[in-house]
Amino acid sequence: MRLFVEAVLDDEALEAAWSAGQALRAEPQTPSHSIRWVRREAFHLTLRFLGEVDESSTSEIASALAELSNLGPMPLQIGEWGTFGGRFPRVVWLGLADDAGLLPRLRERLDAALAETDLEPDPAPFRPHLTLGRVRRQATRDELAALRRAIANRPPLQVSTTVRAVALVESTLTPGSPRYRQLARVEL
Repeated sequence: MRLFVEAVLDDEALEAAWSAGQALRAEPQTPSHSIRWVRREAFHLTLRFLGEVDESSTSEIASALAELSNLGPMPLQIGEWGTFGGRFPRVVWLGLADDAGLLPRLRERLDAALAETDLEPDPAPFRPHLTLGRVRRQATRDELAALRRAIANRPPLQVSTTVRAVALVESTLTPGSPRYRQLARVEL
């Protein structure tokens, strides 16, 4: 099974962020045909990608998530626009910020809880974001430059939200887009 842990955000904030992405998509200078936009029902905040995991390990992972139940709600701000990939963007995203550093601490606690399982540590730096779309490989340099300009000209979104739960989610890859199924949920 392909799994990840999601920091669950409220629907209103996800809808506002997704709508902002759709507004970017509709702008004339955005090379929308060169971007595979994320469907609304697939919009989420990945706290940690776990990869391929044996199905027999899911209950152990769910138990590890239960260790996060005493943390309490975490206020966040959805704001800055960005891309991953430098001059050749591959992912368009909205960043999440919290002045108190609660989200990185949540990730650290999650990593500590998961260290008790057979999962390998995640060496990648944690960069909290909502993926709006993935740039297609055939995008031209001009289209990539237009995308960078469109992103640079957008003001921060400034949407407040709160993480109230984390969830273990199965991701099934399909030809169109991934399908997600929540396997376990823990209220913070």
